[in-house]
Amino acid sequence: MRYGFVVVASTLMLGLAAAPVAGQSSFGPAHHTLAIIGTATGGTNARAAFNRRLLGLINDSSAVIYCSVDGQDAAANEGIRLAAAGTTGDRILFDRHVPQGPVRCYSATNGSRILIIEGR
Repeated sequence: MRYGFVVVASTLMLGLAAAPVAGQSSFGPAHHTLAIIGTATGGTNARAAFNRRLLGLINDSSAVIYCSVDGQDAAANEGIRLAAAGTTGDRILFDRHVPQGPVRCYSATNGSRILIIEGR
C-alpha cells in the first residue's frame, strides 16, 4: 500500500512541475534617465552596461541631437542623429542588437534634453 502511494505522489509532482508558469518574462524592469546635454562632446549620459537588453533614445528638445553608443565622443553630423522632438526621427530603439557602450550625446544648443531608457 505504501508503494502505491509513493507512485501516485510522484506522478502528481511530475505533472505540476511540467505546468508552464504564466506571465514569465525575459526582461528585467526598465529605467530611464533624463540627461541635459549641450555643446560639450565628451560627456557621458549613460554608463556602459554589459547586460543591457534594451536601449531607447528619445530627443525631448527642439534642437537636433547627435549620439554615439560605442564610447566615442559625440559630434555634429556623426553617429546617431535624433531630429527635434515631435518630428519623424526623434527617437531610436535598440531591442535586438543592443549597444553595450556608454551613451554620449551632443547638441549645438545648451540645455537640450534626451530621454534614455534602458532594460536589463
